[in-house]
Amino acid sequence: MRVMHIFGNFGFGGAEMGAVRLIQSFENTELTHSICSISSNVSMEKLLPARINCYSLGLNGRSYTAFIPLLRLLRSTRTDIAHVNNLAPWFDVAVASKLAGCRCIETFHGVEGERIKFPGWRRGLLRTACALSSRVTAVSESSKDLLLKLSGIKGDKIKVLPNGVDTDLFSPPASQDEKRKMRIKYNLPQNGFLVGCVSALRPVKDHEGLIKAFSLFMSNNQSIVKQKNANLVLVGDGPLASELRLYSRQLGIGEKVIFMGRHNDIHKILQALDAFILNSKTEGMSYAILEAMASGLPVIATNVGANTELIHHGTEGYLYSPGDLKSLTGYIGELIRNEAYLLKMKEAARKKIVNVYSINKMVSSYKDLYEEALLKKKGRLPLDERKYVKEWKK
Repeated sequence: MRVMHIFGNFGFGGAEMGAVRLIQSFENTELTHSICSISSNVSMEKLLPARINCYSLGLNGRSYTAFIPLLRLLRSTRTDIAHVNNLAPWFDVAVASKLAGCRCIETFHGVEGERIKFPGWRRGLLRTACALSSRVTAVSESSKDLLLKLSGIKGDKIKVLPNGVDTDLFSPPASQDEKRKMRIKYNLPQNGFLVGCVSALRPVKDHEGLIKAFSLFMSNNQSIVKQKNANLVLVGDGPLASELRLYSRQLGIGEKVIFMGRHNDIHKILQALDAFILNSKTEGMSYAILEAMASGLPVIATNVGANTELIHHGTEGYLYSPGDLKSLTGYIGELIRNEAYLLKMKEAARKKIVNVYSINKMVSSYKDLYEEALLKKKGRLPLDERKYVKEWKK
């Protein structure tokens, strides 16, 4: 079975990293995977084994004919399943898949921004893409609800397949000594309380609000800050990197905010932290939160997207409304002051992921999904579609 994972562009976001982890988890199976970026972005090659074929169509910006090179690619690679992620490329992939005689599966993660309504023509395209697709999935119940609002697709057409994480790779440090070694390795303070965030430095993640909340916490809790040596660790890169560094210096906490940049060994960095924060304005089902919880970290997060499905307030961490920096500041203090409660949250967070959101469950679900789609695959294209394909290949 040949599966091609298709993106509008391939960066270092949650959906892309999810596809990478899914491919890696299908190692030593009968499935053959490849990745395609409709844009000219080729950074995917740095993240995948050499045996994985990576394709870029080089179509930057809006294109109304992307289905044409996609059709040729799907035909030439004899792809069985075209697995498209998110909405932007869905229509083109669905059309190309139909003409190429393969099956299209859509996975919806979410949208950046707070818009919950599309114009009529866009909704029509999405419903057409749905009709041309074999399966439509969402990574969480909240993502499913959002897709229903955006598209008008009937709810029974969408299946929820939650994201999963490798709980062997993402795990708590074996001991305090191992935790200290990780801090030494990454030049982090060996002693003290480290609150971390792993996320691209983009507006939707609201790092500015996070830095401001941390500054407020330090101003209002000087004695505990000095006693616990609290620091904020930001892992990731993006267009706001320089601006955020400047902002932390302007607030007078430049030495307390550690910008680590982009790393591929996140599982090791998480073992050096004490708690995790994600101050996003919107989310689907966050891999960053899944990985942090699997690593035994309590999570403070906005009550958006699937965050409310992952975190029970007061059990695995804390939830608050986007922009409520007062609550965020207070929850940081709660975790730093109450060590016994912190340990209970760490255990609860790890247990939640192991029991419900393991990578094995995710892989099993997608394997079943691919096989179900192929069971309905027709042996040949209708005559009119074969003629259309032939004309486009000239």
